[in-house]
Amino acid sequence: MITREATIQDWDKLRAFFIKIYRANHPLHKLEFWEWQYGNAKYGRSFICLNNNQEVVGHVGANFQGGLAWIINVYLDVECRGQGILGKLYALARNYYPLAATAANEAGLGLYRNMRWIRYYDLVRYVKVNPKLEDQSFKSVCKNIEVDIEDLLDAKSHYFQQPGIKGLVFNDGSQAVSQENVGGLRAVNIVDINAFEEQAWVLGYRWIDYITSWNNLETKKLAKNNWTLDYKNVVPWRLNPIEENYFCDITFLSEKPLSNEFVVNRNFSDHGRIGSL
Repeated sequence: MITREATIQDWDKLRAFFIKIYRANHPLHKLEFWEWQYGNAKYGRSFICLNNNQEVVGHVGANFQGGLAWIINVYLDVECRGQGILGKLYALARNYYPLAATAANEAGLGLYRNMRWIRYYDLVRYVKVNPKLEDQSFKSVCKNIEVDIEDLLDAKSHYFQQPGIKGLVFNDGSQAVSQENVGGLRAVNIVDINAFEEQAWVLGYRWIDYITSWNNLETKKLAKNNWTLDYKNVVPWRLNPIEENYFCDITFLSEKPLSNEFVVNRNFSDHGRIGSL
């Protein structure tokens, strides 16, 4: 078994592995997405394990944000488990930055508990529905809309270069991803909450959401402006495909202690990947 950093020359092997382990139409089935996620060492790297037939049997991805290597896309073939391979792949990521992760399922939490990682606050997702809407039911709020956003489109940041998304910069400097197919905006950074909301409603958006860590004191402004935690709202977290009543349940962890001032942003880890969150 060989563990090493992956390169673009490994793509055919990687694609065969990703097709085997991930659902149909997963973003990592496409080269352009892998290149966006892992092709630039400033933003992330991909680490693999190869068997004697030079087939990929294990993968760990790392997204570099906030001075941490966020562990994502972790999978090891069943027959290769219990041999210390994941530890070697994690060590390759650790050569870049200290390790952190977000976990949305019991398997992930179990893995990090066994590794003795530190579990912090769960992430929180706040949502606001356009108050001008008379009908604020799920079917009315989460439906396709047409918006004129050509003047707001932006692809300067790495996050907004993600294949398949529409990144927007608003007049106040706030940043968001447009998902007009389900009627809403997924805020990445909010500068002036009142100005941002007003422009969004004028454009015709039916809802906005924002995800961060529980200790982010900026969420007090959201609550004051009548944003609600997602389980109190009609807009589900899962949007691709849209799943009614599916809400945010994501935990933030790190291998070593972090400052209690550390705040998780949407573009950290892959909890903000378009279509999922």
